[in-house]
Amino acid sequence: MNEDERSTHFQGYADLLFPELSQLFFTLYARISELRSIEEIDAVEDEIRTLLAQRGFDLVLHTVWNVAPVDLERLFMKEVAAKVPDFTAWPEYGEQ
Repeated sequence: MNEDERSTHFQGYADLLFPELSQLFFTLYARISELRSIEEIDAVEDEIRTLLAQRGFDLVLHTVWNVAPVDLERLFMKEVAAKVPDFTAWPEYGEQ
């Protein structure tokens, strides 16, 4: 995989995620600039983290749904997606 493909392959995903994410970041900025309570700011940060986790899960589910070779396997796709481990660090694609 080249860097260009890595940057553009999921452009539709980015286009779908951007409006939701930008609204949350706008809300976060507004609460910070209005000197709102730390609890209100933390709540928006939690919403951002939740959205990123949900959409990451959606991307994995979309991937396993569209890569599966046999329709019968689609019955188990949510279970497969749920078994993909969480990230602890970004993968190093260049070394594969």
